[in-house]
Amino acid sequence: MSHPLDQQNLGGRLGSFLILLLAFTGPVSCSPLEPMVEPEVSDLQLTVDTLKTTIRDAQRTITELRAELDARRQELADVQIARAQMEGRLREAERRLAEARHVIDLQREELAGSRAERERVARTGAALHSQLKQLQKQLSKVGKQSPESRPGIAPANLPGAGRRTAAAVKMEPSQPTESVAPAVVQPAFHQEESPVGAPARVAVPSRVLVKPGDTLWSLAQRHHVTVKRLMSLNGLADTRIEVGQALWLSDPPAPEESPNYPTP
Repeated sequence: MSHPLDQQNLGGRLGSFLILLLAFTGPVSCSPLEPMVEPEVSDLQLTVDTLKTTIRDAQRTITELRAELDARRQELADVQIARAQMEGRLREAERRLAEARHVIDLQREELAGSRAERERVARTGAALHSQLKQLQKQLSKVGKQSPESRPGIAPANLPGAGRRTAAAVKMEPSQPTESVAPAVVQPAFHQEESPVGAPARVAVPSRVLVKPGDTLWSLAQRHHVTVKRLMSLNGLADTRIEVGQALWLSDPPAPEESPNYPTP
């Protein structure tokens, strides 16, 4: 804006100029004079209008930027929520994967134990089959033996045994050879528990203490039992065991009873 003194000087000059102009042009023309606008005032007004427009545009741009910033913040919050959900799902998937691997390991242990058990049963069946063949041969040999080898015949070295045996043979009718077999079958079947040439069984301890580094699988392999068997004998819910824990390897032994021997 201009100073008031400058405006007064400018007004005085304009007044003098108008008076001279009216003096010279009065008789010629009577047309009205057009107002004259100062160039500095018009430029200033134009600058003010331009600044106002720029300010309005800047305010509108700031509002738009704030709205866009709020939208970006909301998108960031949504992305963070989705990221947290994905991390939770990932942790859950990892946990399930670990459980699946644990179950697979247990199934592998059970499969190995069942294979070992099947092989042991096959070996036992083969041994029993060979023992059965031996027993059948022994029974056939016993059936062909002479009547003197039957049980109940007194030995010849006892006094008077020869005379009683001969008298018994003469008085008793001759029996078929097949009747001898039932008397000899019983001793032959007793040999099935400890056959000749069979390896002696090693006594398995009924309980064992868990040592550092032992697992249920290693104990089952070491003592030739299955993991399920150990878990059922010791009441375990899972395969976790602790050092120093006592585990049953077989059923607890029943209390032994003293045999009753007949009095003479």
